[in-house]
Amino acid sequence: MKIFLIIFDTLRKDHTGKTYGNEWIRTPNFDTFAQDCIVFDKAYPESLPTIPVRRTIHTGARTFPFTQKMPELRTDDVVISPGWQPIPSNQKHLSEYMNSHGYLTAFITSTYHQFKPNMNFHLGYDQWNWIRGHEDDHYRNRLREDKGSLSKIVKQHVVKKNLVAKAFQKRILKSYFPNIQDRVKENDYFPAKTFNKALEFIKDSKPVKNVFCFIDEFDPHEPWDPPQNFLDLYLDKDYSGKKIITPAYSLTKNYLSEDELKCMRACYAGEVSMCDYWFGNFIEELKQMEIYNESFIILTSDHGHSIGEHDAIGKIPMFMHPELVDIPLMMKPPGGIAGPKRISKTYVYHHDISATILGLVSKHLSEQFEGIDLSFFFDNPDQPLQNRDYITCGFENFTLYKDDTYALITSNDKKVQKLYDLTTDPSWNNNIAMDHPEICEELFKKIEKDAKGKLYLGNSIYEELYKSIYVTDTKNK
Repeated sequence: MKIFLIIFDTLRKDHTGKTYGNEWIRTPNFDTFAQDCIVFDKAYPESLPTIPVRRTIHTGARTFPFTQKMPELRTDDVVISPGWQPIPSNQKHLSEYMNSHGYLTAFITSTYHQFKPNMNFHLGYDQWNWIRGHEDDHYRNRLREDKGSLSKIVKQHVVKKNLVAKAFQKRILKSYFPNIQDRVKENDYFPAKTFNKALEFIKDSKPVKNVFCFIDEFDPHEPWDPPQNFLDLYLDKDYSGKKIITPAYSLTKNYLSEDELKCMRACYAGEVSMCDYWFGNFIEELKQMEIYNESFIILTSDHGHSIGEHDAIGKIPMFMHPELVDIPLMMKPPGGIAGPKRISKTYVYHHDISATILGLVSKHLSEQFEGIDLSFFFDNPDQPLQNRDYITCGFENFTLYKDDTYALITSNDKKVQKLYDLTTDPSWNNNIAMDHPEICEELFKKIEKDAKGKLYLGNSIYEELYKSIYVTDTKNK
């Protein structure tokens, strides 16, 4: 069997086409692919952000509640979020399991955090390719003289008023623009590079019966700077303001004008459509090679991104609302299916993905795998699964609890809590925590049970960033 696991970083569920209810975004390839798939309506990460998610997917073991001791390693990684560390040495990688079952394996990724010093996510793969240059990747140090002034280019993409937001945007973009300075045509954009490299591997390995290819594309992660033809689908043609391609993570969206916010949202939507295009090109190539029908293909994301909803911008623990935690998850079974076949009666997690892949090639899963083999749904109707009537998701020193009735976003010391009654408030707008402390306590006990009493109580990186880099008010300092 040929197995393809495809992750897009920061792909929001509510932007993944008509399949998930979005009638305005242009994602024809996601929509078409869904017709061959089992579509999971209640899929969630078990921890955030980027690296904790990938630890979970690469191992099948939960990263939450972040109890693994951080090894003493030399690194220049500035991110110190709980769970943001290499895969623990006592955990076997998915690649190693697949190798042991006779699979040829490849890891094609542009998610640069995975190849920072000591991260080691590529361990065990027969082939691994790192697509360089996203965001703050230390890829190109300088902009060539013939490319113009870096300061002038950056100035066109930062806000005017808020000095803190401007400083954050400048820091990211001064690293990013040198990285992409040789980009000329659409084939030079990251999704094209990632999927074309994956196709190169697939063509090389076509004679091999059992192949596992993990494709991990960092787009549509910010900066959001799609080719003009994709941006034109969403941006007002009369817009003449700053092109806001990277947000400053913030507790308020008020550092942006209304037009700048619309521009930023258009840039994100354009990135999604670009990802959809290259995903579609990849799927079409599989069909041309006559390997699509019998392949097992999984499409998902790690998390979403707040772009002004609930007044927040970014990926922030206390804003684990649907725009951040709802993820798309589609599985095309080998042999095909008349779909989309929707699964909406049970909650599923990222660590179910690895359990499903291994479940198809092995009768016995290692105790390391904490997820559920979702191939159960290939031949069975939608139904609740045992012990899956709610989810818990950890992010820094906050945890989300969600079931069909309530959502609770709580700091692990219970000092900050937001409770929503989803039966009357499906958009999570009315915090009723102060009026219902007994419900908060009941749900918090379930969180503690999932964490085995070991909730992370340390400081959050965001608490300091709020004070220094991120925007915490609407006035210039």
